Amino acid sequence: MQSGFQTDDLTDAYKLVVPPVLIATKGDMEKLYDITPIGWIMPMDYEPVTKVIFSCDPAHQCDVNIKRSREFAVCLPLDINDPVIEKCGSVSSADIDKFARFGITGKKAEKTDLMIPVELVSSWIECRLVRVIREGSVDLFIGEAAAAFKK
Repeated sequence: MQSGFQTDDLTDAYKLVVPPVLIATKGDMEKLYDITPIGWIMPMDYEPVTKVIFSCDPAHQCDVNIKRSREFAVCLPLDINDPVIEKCGSVSSADIDKFARFGITGKKAEKTDLMIPVELVSSWIECRLVRVIREGSVDLFIGEAAAAFKK
């Protein structure tokens, strides 16, 4: 069990979403987890459970990882001005371990195969991918909450 608050009522998980956020994903290499800052995100629905939507550049590793694994976590930073958030957005590659490179402590997610940067965040929503929509030069990802936690 994760520490802190967990809600089984996933209709309220949307109340945790305030940009910018970190999106946690898993790459195709064994145990290579990724986190990417995203500014264009919002709650989309809350019945029967919370859904979120965000945009991502198809060339970024975050986009590739979600399409492959079909899951991601929306992680709400404790401090949106933490320099590590900008550092995580400064690199995008299939072979970079941002947790190791930037000294980030991760904790295994509960309902998904993801790593949550627990020291950097106040809450997170583990999501299953519902749909990807290509709009212009970006992909819009729609995810549905599988679990939500608040420290």
